[in-house]
Amino acid sequence: MTENKNVISKDLIFLDSDLTDQNAIIHYLVDKAQSADYIEDADDFFTKVKEREKEVPTAIGYSVAIPHGKSDTVLSPFIAFLRLKDDVKWSGKNEDMVRLVFLIGVPEQSEGKLHLKFISELSKKLLDEEFRQKLLEQSTVDAAFAQLNAVEL
Repeated sequence: MTENKNVISKDLIFLDSDLTDQNAIIHYLVDKAQSADYIEDADDFFTKVKEREKEVPTAIGYSVAIPHGKSDTVLSPFIAFLRLKDDVKWSGKNEDMVRLVFLIGVPEQSEGKLHLKFISELSKKLLDEEFRQKLLEQSTVDAAFAQLNAVEL
């Protein structure tokens, strides 16, 4: 099991963003991950995430999207979290409206299906309405970090 402190960090939690476009949201999170030294090449990772998004849209319902990618440019596994001020249309067959976005990045050579484990555990927790509601209500990065850090990855 990966320790959360290595995967979820305060420098990748962003609250009440006014971004309104799916690509802009993903770009923002990818750029922040690069600034925090989780990835080397933001453009390469963005491309991997968008390729994955074309295969299977990552909006999972409940106002949540979990875009993700595996790439050699990822230096260490990470989960970035962005809470939007308003719902944003997320492309896919249902064009879900999204307010909670989790970007997951793992190195290409990571052990097995690490990204799938992250997605599975996070998705289980996000099925809990109380957990989602708390994420929507947290007023500080510290509070959101504490809540996310309680998720067993």
